[in-house]
Amino acid sequence: MDEVTISCLGLLLQEFFNPAEVIDSIDFCLTNEDYDLLLINLIRETHFRSIWSEDWINKFTARDFHKLFRMTQDTYGNLLTALSVNSELIKPYTRRNKPVSFHKKVLISLWYYGREMSMHAIGNQFYTATSTVIILVQEVTDCLCNSMAKKFITWPNIKECTIIEEGFRVRANFHNVIGAIDGCHISVKVPSSEQDSYTNRKMTKSIIVQAICTSNKIFTNICVGYPGRVHDARVFKNSEIFSIMQNEGPSSLFYDKYYLLGDSAYPNLSWLITPYKNYGNLSARKRKWNYFHSQTRVDIELSFGLLKGRWRRLLYLNVTNISRAPNIILACCVLHNFCLVNDDELDEIVNDVQLDNTSQTDIQNAIYGTESGNAKRDELLNILVP
Repeated sequence: MDEVTISCLGLLLQEFFNPAEVIDSIDFCLTNEDYDLLLINLIRETHFRSIWSEDWINKFTARDFHKLFRMTQDTYGNLLTALSVNSELIKPYTRRNKPVSFHKKVLISLWYYGREMSMHAIGNQFYTATSTVIILVQEVTDCLCNSMAKKFITWPNIKECTIIEEGFRVRANFHNVIGAIDGCHISVKVPSSEQDSYTNRKMTKSIIVQAICTSNKIFTNICVGYPGRVHDARVFKNSEIFSIMQNEGPSSLFYDKYYLLGDSAYPNLSWLITPYKNYGNLSARKRKWNYFHSQTRVDIELSFGLLKGRWRRLLYLNVTNISRAPNIILACCVLHNFCLVNDDELDEIVNDVQLDNTSQTDIQNAIYGTESGNAKRDELLNILVP
């Protein structure tokens, strides 16, 4: 008998007969291998919990739901509404295998993003085959990246910039700042053939996420996918935001007024201000200005900490296909923003965030505009530390 036939026979035995008694009566027509396989299928059908996941999940308290699924029940309801616009996640019953419900797909995916648990363990938790869990997570991830990313990771318009600037200004009186930029390393499982490309300066394997955030920790721009060996400055030079600035100029995104704050890994430009480099002879004024700069820019580091604290899958991304990793990271960034927009805060933060603030002079010198950036920085120095 083939495996499909034996599986069907096992289901029929369990549905209409006492399996143990029937197996004993038909074992004469089964080979030892068929007998063992039939017994395994019968055990597999009975070892799961008797209550379906939808039932036991509905019994969670609000606090437990928030802790386990990384968002409140109200935020979850809003997420279902936002995702329901994508009909690909809602499949009708076609009288064949009953499709997994839309509700269950999202719950499984949130469970996956929110904890370091294997696909097999998640399948056991939700009474679902491991292969099905993999497919469902991929479907929800693609929906978050393709349908929701452009809605919830957006660049601010000129009216929104006024509000964002106020949030940064109260920190250290830096005027006209609308974002902090930095890169973060996400540890990943890498194929043996690509180990060198993904090995970062700390000798771990990672993928780089470059992000820009507001003072409210909301991401306004994400660039993800470069292997860990690539320096922040090179990621920046190849990012979408740098391309737009080179082709359209500062008026396109910064309205000829605003700018970003970045660490010393980035070039100092008129629209991206970095701290003064300290070679041991930095004046007291400039050291004080650097301190104010750091106090204002710290939001990006906190944002990465909140991202990894809520969506703990990003602490170590164990994927069999490395090409799927950037989409999973982007999906978590979308959910990060979605929760904050819905005033959903989770007091879990990862402090050990891998940032790369080393300087790379050759790349910075290759990016034009540093003279205007230096003039802008000196102007800010005179305003903040007269």
